[in-house]
Amino acid sequence: MKYSAFLTARHWLHLPHLLALVLSLVAVQTVSATEYRGLIYEAEKDGQTVFLLGSVHLADDSFYPMPKTIEAAYRSSGALVVEADILASAKDPELQQQIMAASTYPPGETLRDHIPEKTFSALESWLQQRQIPIAVFLRMRPAIASITLSMVEMQRIGLNPNLGIDRYFLQQAHSSGKQILQLESVVQQLQMLNNLEHPERLLEQTLEQLSELENFVPRMTDAWKSGNAEQLYQLVISEGLQEHPEFSGLYDKLFFQRNREMAQKILQLSQSHSSLFVVVGAGHLVGTRSIIDLLQKEGFRIKQL
Repeated sequence: MKYSAFLTARHWLHLPHLLALVLSLVAVQTVSATEYRGLIYEAEKDGQTVFLLGSVHLADDSFYPMPKTIEAAYRSSGALVVEADILASAKDPELQQQIMAASTYPPGETLRDHIPEKTFSALESWLQQRQIPIAVFLRMRPAIASITLSMVEMQRIGLNPNLGIDRYFLQQAHSSGKQILQLESVVQQLQMLNNLEHPERLLEQTLEQLSELENFVPRMTDAWKSGNAEQLYQLVISEGLQEHPEFSGLYDKLFFQRNREMAQKILQLSQSHSSLFVVVGAGHLVGTRSIIDLLQKEGFRIKQL
């Protein structure tokens, strides 16, 4: 997998609201209803139960209704755990100002000042094809611009961030009053992106790979809907590392370091809640050094549902 066009499109609420970019799973109805199970695990230790659902952040109507197993796991849980509560963030003016400040350059600086001229020219060319003014992107930081490009292209091929699974469960929790807990924060995620070494590489790779999305989407969707964790690991992490070993540091920051931090937070939360329903990007749940792998090492019994 060519990583960045697919790793940089993630919880984008309202421009320029970015959440974690680790994995974007998108939806085309290519798996029959009888095969639709989704990627969900049950982790149990000392009477404490944690359900972990790999999230699809852009989807279409084919994802609904959700599989009964997933809905039942949510209903039986005492609290919903997400990477960041995007619905609450949208209602907080002060937080929105922080998000804007972290997403854009200060007055007097532009994206053009921080990326190679060749990359800026490629960006201009792509935006002209999509009839999008370059002015929309001038103040964005490279990683934010990369995510925005991916979101534009995914929505062009019919995907909808308003149908994302994390948003779906957040809406239910907000409506019913179910407790919502966060593993990270929006601002924390933005700061992580801005502190990446060579963030302009994300933008360069995204521009090169946007044309591949339409062919990549069905493979990713099939893997998620069928609950094929091994295939997801290959698509999201393994293939990218094999093709671009020079970006191992990037994968470590986007996946493995955050996996360790989120697993520890889940472990802490589980000690004060008998049951949790955790929704995180599916890339955090597959392969070695995943949240699933780390919880298992902490003594949790893991079962894929």
